[in-house]
Amino acid sequence: MRVCLLEMKGIRHFSEKNVDFAEGLNIVWGPNESGKTTILDSLLACLLKPSQKEISSLKQWNAPYSEIALTYKVDGETFVITRTLYPAVKDTLKGETLLLEDCKEIQEILEEHLGFTDRTLFENSTVVKQNEMQILQEEDSRLVVRDRMRGLLSGVPERSTDEALEFLEKSITEAQFFLRRTEERIQSIESELQKHRKNDEELKDAKTRLTVYESDLARDQSLLSGYEILIEYRKAESEYKRLASTMEEIEDLEGYMGKLPIREKELVKELQEELERISGKQDELLEEKRKTREKLTEQKKKLSAIDDELEGVEAEEESVFARLGSLLKSSRAKKKELSTKRVEVSQDVARLEDLSERYEEQISEWRRRFRERGERLKRLIEQLGEFENWPADMMESKRKEYESKVEEILQGMTREELEQNMLAKREEADIFRASLVKEHPDLKNREDIERISIEKEKLSEIITEWEEKIAGMRARVELLSSETEKQKSLLEELARSKEEMEEKTQQMKADRIARDIITLVYKDLKEKFAPELEKRAEILLSRITQGKYQKIVVDEDDLDVLVKVPEKRKPVNVDVLSQGTRDQLYLSLRIALSELLSGDKHLPLVFDEAFYTFDEDRLKEAFGVLSDIAQTTQVVVFTHDESYTQYGHPIPLRRTE
Repeated sequence: MRVCLLEMKGIRHFSEKNVDFAEGLNIVWGPNESGKTTILDSLLACLLKPSQKEISSLKQWNAPYSEIALTYKVDGETFVITRTLYPAVKDTLKGETLLLEDCKEIQEILEEHLGFTDRTLFENSTVVKQNEMQILQEEDSRLVVRDRMRGLLSGVPERSTDEALEFLEKSITEAQFFLRRTEERIQSIESELQKHRKNDEELKDAKTRLTVYESDLARDQSLLSGYEILIEYRKAESEYKRLASTMEEIEDLEGYMGKLPIREKELVKELQEELERISGKQDELLEEKRKTREKLTEQKKKLSAIDDELEGVEAEEESVFARLGSLLKSSRAKKKELSTKRVEVSQDVARLEDLSERYEEQISEWRRRFRERGERLKRLIEQLGEFENWPADMMESKRKEYESKVEEILQGMTREELEQNMLAKREEADIFRASLVKEHPDLKNREDIERISIEKEKLSEIITEWEEKIAGMRARVELLSSETEKQKSLLEELARSKEEMEEKTQQMKADRIARDIITLVYKDLKEKFAPELEKRAEILLSRITQGKYQKIVVDEDDLDVLVKVPEKRKPVNVDVLSQGTRDQLYLSLRIALSELLSGDKHLPLVFDEAFYTFDEDRLKEAFGVLSDIAQTTQVVVFTHDESYTQYGHPIPLRRTE
């Protein structure tokens, strides 16, 4: 496996950063705070699914989008694993022939490519972080090496093989105890079940009787409900009839009041007075007309006299034509005077004739009015009928008497409220009747309410008796059912206990087989693993220490590590070595372990500030070993020391990036 390109967007202080990795030895170099840890954490987050805490640590707090992507190659095929951290967490894996978005499927493919996806195992076998050497300085190095080897050997860092065997022994012991205790419980259950055999028949009989009681109760309750509806129906109907009767009484009184011709009586009086006024007006107009006619006659006489006088003047003019001119002149003046006077009289005659005609029209109009009022008065007198001789104050007194009776009947209600109550009762009665027709048709025509009320009271007593019987029977059924449920529970517990005994027996057998097999396999594995680990680590340690240390011994029983030193006849514990030598030994063991555990996967080896205790010569030898390993396995070294860049492909970083 080889990593090719790491792409980061919105990751910690990187808004956008790409890192290209070469095939062999890569040196990621930069000062503190330049992002080396971010690159390493992002690389691990791509290969190993990050936790929520790691996601929160990686994403840039103010970035609208956070994502990491790693391009890598396996067996010549290129893959891209992309992990989107924000705004939504999403993973994708692309290959030349696949595209996956399901997390489970992605992990399965990654496990094929890496050999495992357990973070602790991956980091212990392929990653050497900057605090690994500090751990060796602060703790008993022999115990650290042994515990890590045991964990990596078993494949489960949280539990060594010895712990697994101890767990199986404990499981077998617990199973034996469980089987003894369960067998005792089974015997106790079978003994208790003998006491519940007679319970079934009693429960069946009680349930049958309870069903009969409940059926009878339902029947009587239905009949009682019918009685109650019928009574309510008759009550509503009776109340409606009472209200309707009241309304009829009020309507009769209103009819009586409507028959009182109070207004007609007043109109008769008004018309009689108006006829008197019209008659007086007619008399006035006739008198004025008479006077006008007299004046007109008088003026016509004057006009006739003037005409006669004018004729006399004209005759006189003809007789004195030959007379003296002075006489002719006097005659003409008189004729002119008479003509002027005739015009004045003619105008007065015309005015009087016009006035006479207008009087005639007015008299005609008043006669018409008199005739209309007279006809209307006649009709009103006919309408008065029996009340013709009743005075108006007598009819008003009768009207007030009717109004008082209406108010007494309404008892503070308005006529509209009475009508609404009546309609509401009619609707209520109709609803009850519809319910009777639908649910109790045999009761709809019964009207003997008193008898029905008596039957209802008796039925209520019967229902109370049914309810008491049912309550008692239900208590009986509940008691018997609880016994049955207890019996059922015991049977279920018995079956479950037998099943658990069978399962526990099978589990105990499996645990015993597993214990025996693991014991044999673990012994065989240690016998094969320890020599191979010794061989690989010896070659690396000898080269790094320039031949000073050439022999490593890994104990097959407890995987304890010893080193052969030139000045000692027997191998010594690593805690007597110098810090630098312990680091070199640890590096050799880590590389050897990684080679053994990865098999043919050739996972990249990652070193994070792992060589700061090496002197110049041993550092050169260590990088020589890494260069050789890099021929088949990609190596990535993170460091703040620029001098390391001479040993491999440099990937420089700057603090300001």
